[in-house]
Amino acid sequence: LQSRCLLNPGSQGEAVYDVTLAPAQDADADWQAGDLVQLRLAEADKPRDYSIANLPGEGVIRLLVRLHRRADGGLGRVSGWLSQAPLGDTLSLRLSPHPAFRIEANRDRPLILIGNGTGLAGLLAHLRQRARQAQAAPCWLVFGERQQAHDRFHEEELAHYHRQGPLARLDRVFSRDGGDCPYVQDHLARHWDEVGDWLNRGAALYVCGSLQGMAQAVDALLRRRLGEAGLRELAEAGRYCRDVY
Repeated sequence: LQSRCLLNPGSQGEAVYDVTLAPAQDADADWQAGDLVQLRLAEADKPRDYSIANLPGEGVIRLLVRLHRRADGGLGRVSGWLSQAPLGDTLSLRLSPHPAFRIEANRDRPLILIGNGTGLAGLLAHLRQRARQAQAAPCWLVFGERQQAHDRFHEEELAHYHRQGPLARLDRVFSRDGGDCPYVQDHLARHWDEVGDWLNRGAALYVCGSLQGMAQAVDALLRRRLGEAGLRELAEAGRYCRDVY
């Protein structure tokens, strides 16, 4: 555990950290944007999957971790360790390829990146990859969190991508601040004409974040607007990719 930075001080939600893990010994760590790591504290533990937020070549792995609190008030085993363990402590890590969320044949397509909470990690990896790509096709990020005042994760980096590419459009939605479109799915529904235009130009959809709520609601919206056959065609073409949990 190399470093840890609290991203949302004062938020109504649980703490979210940018966590950096470095290999305890020389290791051949190679992955692609969209891949995962499986973390465990002991051999008996069930591994916990996290989306990797950065790209290989940095000598570290970066994650976005929300502290999980169980119904009895206790902390989640892995998220509690990542958010509270002393720097320098170690745990077991395994790289886990996630072909269904890699860029694959969408390398030269526009991307609509949709997510909430720590799902920004998987989307950041794709943005960071696009930023390295010459003459990259544009991206549109629609990201949801609780409060604008406290939950603007990686604001400076996203603003940089918006000014200089690859982010052609950056839309943030905050559910606790009121407004007519409090959730990601509401925002997409309101701006469906633009979504449809991007899809007609060949864009691929990448959805990362909570399965309950956001991802299910986005999926339902797509089914209503595109129809079952239209969404199935999009998925079969590799243009509807999800990393949800």
